[in-house]
Amino acid sequence: MAARQAKRARRRGKPGTLEEARALLWRALTRAGELLETEDPAHALKAVHAVSQGAAAYARIVEIGELEARIKALEDAQPGEEEDPAPTPTGPRLGRGAA
Repeated sequence: MAARQAKRARRRGKPGTLEEARALLWRALTRAGELLETEDPAHALKAVHAVSQGAAAYARIVEIGELEARIKALEDAQPGEEEDPAPTPTGPRLGRGAA
């Protein structure tokens, strides 16, 4: 059982980064843009569809990257705040003899 799970994990590989996805999508958009000039109208129509879908996905990836950068800048600008502050007790305080 453990051997099968290890083999499956190796086959899947590590997840890619946002930057890798952005670069791959840009290469695909460039290639689809080249196919727009084909003589076959059906092929050109498929390229138009690929470009429109890819452009929408590319815009989302770029937006996410910008938002991550803004969040990091805001987090870095907060001096002295701890990542995980110690929790404060929220229960009622009991006086002497209340037990």
